[in-house]
Amino acid sequence: MFTLKGNEFSSLINREFVKEFSVHEASGFLNKKFDCKSRNFRDENFDILFLSSDFHEDVKVEQLQDTTHVSLHFQINGTSDADISGFKPGMKMGAGQFNLINCVDPVSTFLFPKQNNYQYICVGLKPDFFNSVLLECGPEYDAILNLSENENSFSLYKSNRCTNYLQLNTLRQIQTPEIADSLKIQYLRSKVKELILLTMSGYQDNICFKKVVINKNDQERLYALREYLSADYLISQSLEGLSKKFLLNEFKLKAGFKELFGTTVFKYIQLLRLEFAHDLILNKEFTIGEVATIIGYDSDAAFVRAFKGKFGYTPGEIKRNWN
Repeated sequence: MFTLKGNEFSSLINREFVKEFSVHEASGFLNKKFDCKSRNFRDENFDILFLSSDFHEDVKVEQLQDTTHVSLHFQINGTSDADISGFKPGMKMGAGQFNLINCVDPVSTFLFPKQNNYQYICVGLKPDFFNSVLLECGPEYDAILNLSENENSFSLYKSNRCTNYLQLNTLRQIQTPEIADSLKIQYLRSKVKELILLTMSGYQDNICFKKVVINKNDQERLYALREYLSADYLISQSLEGLSKKFLLNEFKLKAGFKELFGTTVFKYIQLLRLEFAHDLILNKEFTIGEVATIIGYDSDAAFVRAFKGKFGYTPGEIKRNWN
């Protein structure tokens, strides 16, 4: 297997939201390893990536850092596997499948098996834009809107769905817009919104959003869980381990915690860690990189984004202005 670092592959699958519509093309070639081509349509609200490749042997891309986005992922041809931070390992995609996932400061590792004519389309959405579309859909979509607004990592469907002809037709119209250049941007924006609605269709069947019933014993266990996390938030946790420790199944742990405390288990852990990071920076004993490592971030940039999202200013601004 041939292995690449994420920054060595990032020029091919880089995601960016820009103020003015633009088209970006790139290609990558490594003898007897792979031949890749990519094309991006970029706007302030979306970045649409078309990637095609021949992989002459198994290729692994490690630790690819990305910006927070909502991803409409369509595997057109071929197969791939991914480990994305915030999700369980092993997110496999086969030809003709799709899913919608919310990626929060993702760091990903991808595996592309040896294959020819690999093709996928990723419609990356700015979270605010995705949320605005959900708001127009009415209260039936409040559950998914709440997850998105609170920056929770999630996949819309528990298992990948088969892409239908309506989605494929819209993807073709996006890839090759047969319309006057003066109307192309507005046309693409309308088609992206159309694709969101087609992809959202049927999400209410997903078990992830069913109502949870919390009895008195469950409530006591959930309060004990919160107390435990408040003391040991720097320890690496897993839903499986917490479920066993507090005698709750994973669904009741996730949904019950969110219903009682208004946030997810891992969002609560992140909040406590960021507050601890704030104290560490004020104490002047550690560099920003050291603080990021202490609270569990592999990427300084991801830590800085999360910190600013929580407090409204960066760690560097604290060091410059508060010390």
